[in-house]
Amino acid sequence: MKQLIVTLIGKDRPGLVELVSNTVLQHQGSWQASNFSNLSGQFAGILHIAVPTQQVKELCKALDDISELHIHFVEANSTLSSHKTYQLTITGNDRPGIVSEVTTKLASMSVNIHKLKTTTQGAPNSGHSLFVASFELDLPTSVDLDQVQGALEALADDLTIDIED
Repeated sequence: MKQLIVTLIGKDRPGLVELVSNTVLQHQGSWQASNFSNLSGQFAGILHIAVPTQQVKELCKALDDISELHIHFVEANSTLSSHKTYQLTITGNDRPGIVSEVTTKLASMSVNIHKLKTTTQGAPNSGHSLFVASFELDLPTSVDLDQVQGALEALADDLTIDIED
């Protein structure tokens, strides 16, 4: 079996996930994991599938033939991490640059980001927007969690940093 990572993007409509899942099934593929979203009317996602080696070319062609979607394929990396995973939540007044500042700081400390989800919402009683980011982080054993928290807290006084196992 080959492990593939497939990214997809196109105008959202009902039935796109069904179309992709049926195409994977028709080529004897196994749906391993996925993450899909509607962002401003666009369907965007990433999919991990296992497929018999002899079906890889046919599956890739069949998925590529879905005219509504722009699709990209890469072979999955099977190396396992021996690092520790943590959940990081950052909350603060919305302003340009928060994601850039946080990701730059994390990269400088060799912290890998597995997942990132961001939203903005109205802040109670202030009329301003509140920015919320949820990260899944992979910390090398050589990196101290307290140092990561301290470095992130030093970015701005108005950011709340919460890290959990």
